Order: sequence, then structure tokens, then C-alpha cells
Amino acid sequence: CITLVKYFMIPFIYRKLFQPSPKKLISLRNKFWIRSIFWDIFWFHSGLWLTLLIIILDKNFFSDIFYATGVLFFWIAHRFSPFYLAWGTHSFRPLCKKQPIRFIFSPLLICVGVFIFIFYIPNHLLPFSVLERILFLFIIDFFWGAHHFAAQHYGILRIYQNFSKNKVSNFVKIEDRIFCWGVSGLIVILAESIHGTSYLQEKNILPLSISNWLFQEIIFLKILGTTFVFGFTIYMIYKALLYKSGYPKILYLLGIGVMVMSAFQLEPFQFLMLWTLQHWLVSVGLASHMGGNDFKKTKRNYLIIFRNPKFIKLSENFIVLLPLCIFSIVVTPFFEIEAVSENRNITKTIFPGLVEWLNESDRFLFFVAIGIATGFLHYWMDRCVYRISDKETSKVAKKLIISR
Repeated sequence: CITLVKYFMIPFIYRKLFQPSPKKLISLRNKFWIRSIFWDIFWFHSGLWLTLLIIILDKNFFSDIFYATGVLFFWIAHRFSPFYLAWGTHSFRPLCKKQPIRFIFSPLLICVGVFIFIFYIPNHLLPFSVLERILFLFIIDFFWGAHHFAAQHYGILRIYQNFSKNKVSNFVKIEDRIFCWGVSGLIVILAESIHGTSYLQEKNILPLSISNWLFQEIIFLKILGTTFVFGFTIYMIYKALLYKSGYPKILYLLGIGVMVMSAFQLEPFQFLMLWTLQHWLVSVGLASHMGGNDFKKTKRNYLIIFRNPKFIKLSENFIVLLPLCIFSIVVTPFFEIEAVSENRNITKTIFPGLVEWLNESDRFLFFVAIGIATGFLHYWMDRCVYRISDKETSKVAKKLIISR
């Protein structure tokens, strides 16, 4: 009897308890994910594995090789990805024609307004130098960018919640908003201020002495901030489990919490690399997913290689991703001139001659203005493309997001 139990019953019990059925395996792989478990983990849950890489890899290798590669491939790709979705896809094109103020005239006004503000307003009307005007625009960019990062986190959480097909109360949406704008917005700015590395402190807009006093005399603020973020993250994960929001949303909540906790523990530049890389990867991954679905819906596989059935799935994933990355590599040196600090300029180490040419006075101011204008345009166009509160935009965006 003991032999029968050992060789027949134990494997049977093990299979029932620990090995999911084929239906469960399929559900785990496909349910709730935007595209697939592997695509989502690489692009949308990159905060988790990027944090792990920063911890285990040498920081010089990470900044010199890994982050430099991320800047070249994904920085400008993420900045121009909403432009492609709005103006380059068949799905959004009718909406652009129907709403020209949002998609055409407002972007033109933003771009022209930046150049007029910097170069063409007379000094007797605005008695500030060009550099002071640029600094003012950088301050706007700082706060608009913080809002933009938080809005992206909230958008991904809402997408995953919608994929779970479980209705939640408005209070849950409010909690998600508080978590995104409070934790990934205000808490991040607080952590940077404690380190004395906030952009506003670097430009002497906020006094550095206050942050030094906080960092040296009240060191427990780091522990308090980490504990608060940890507790808030656990609470949000508990609520996601309670409402059966799905593993992807839980992973994304965990990723936000882990990254913001690392803001108190990592060196400032390490956190900057983590925070920006995750943002770029999410943006590029979502735009590539939606752009690929637009190609699939409109059957726009023009290249012969993508007509081969073996490359159909590959084309859906990379037919938008590859051009965006190539474009990013080409134009990054011209945009990186707007980098906040000299030690963050990747192009300077790769193309020092090009940086010297760009740093000549006339070209420098022109390309800085271009960088600021495209940054503002990115924030605006991203909001236009993913504005789910607008019924017409929501209808187009959801079709491209939900389709696999």
C-alpha cells in the first residue's frame, strides 16, 4: 500500500495542487496582459528588472554602457512616438482631421510660442535675458514632466484594470490617482530635494542649504519616506488583489513602489537613470504595440519580407519599433544639448567634435529651443493620443490597445 501511494497517489496530488491545467496556463499567459507576458514584462514592468540590474551591476558599467544605449535607442523614440500615432497611423488620421485644434493648430502654437518667447519678445516688454527665459521654460518643463510621468503610470494602471474586466468604484480610481501623483510625483521630488539634486536646486532656485540640513541632521526622513512608500504600495497591492485586478496591475504597482523607494536609497544619478529608462520603455513599448496593430488592421505590410507568414508576428512587434529607434539614434546628438548637466551628456563622450560644433552660441540656443519645444509638444501630443476621457479618442485608442 505504501508503495502504491508513493508511486501513484503522490504524483497525482502534486499535479492537482501545483501544476496548472492547460486552460490555466493559457489564462496566465494571455489574460490581463496588454500584448503578451514577455512583451509586457520587458517594456511595461521594466521598473522591476531595471532596479535589479542597477543593484547588481557596476554603476560605471550601467551608466557608461547600459544607460548610454538606452538614451540612444529610446529617448527620442519615446518623445516622438505620440507624433507617429497621431499623424502616422490610419486609425488616428480621421480623428486628426476631425479635431484639428488639438492635433495640428495647438502643437504649432506651442512650437511657435517657445521660439517667440525665447528670441523675439523685445526686452522692454520682457526684461530678461535669453538664458533667463530658457531657465523659466526649464522650470515649466520640470513640473509638466513630473505630471507627465505620473499620468503615464496612471494610464497603464487603468489599461490593466480595464483588461481585468472587473468593475471598480470611482474611489479605486481616486486611489490610483493619489498613488501615481503622490508617490511617483511629490515623493520623488521630495527624495531628490533631500539628496540636494533636484533640478530646482541645481539651478539655485531652491536653497541647497535647506536640503543639506535635512540630509545631515534629519537622516530619518529617508527611512520615513521609504517606509511610507512601502506601506502605501502594500495597501495598493492589497486593494488590487481584493478587486481581482490581475497580476499585471499588481506587478506595475510593485514596480512603481520599488522605484520610488530606491529614490531614497540609490545615488541620485542612479535613480535618474532608472526613472527615465522605465518611462521611455513604457512609452516606446505601448506605441510600438498600437502602431503594429494599426499595420495589422490596415494590412500595411509593404515590405516583401513582412509578407512571409514566418515574419508576420515579427512585423507586428517591430515594424514600428525599429524605425523609431533608428530615428532616435540619428537625432539624439542634436537634442542632448538640452541635458541638465554636463555629466549626463552621452554624446559628449562619443562625438566630442559634434558637441563642440553644437555648443557655438547661435547653434546652441537654437537647438536648446528645439529641445524645449519638442518636449512640450511631446507632453501635449501624449495627452491627445491617450486622452481616454474624450469619447472619440478613447474609441480609437482602445481598439489599438486591446487588439493583440
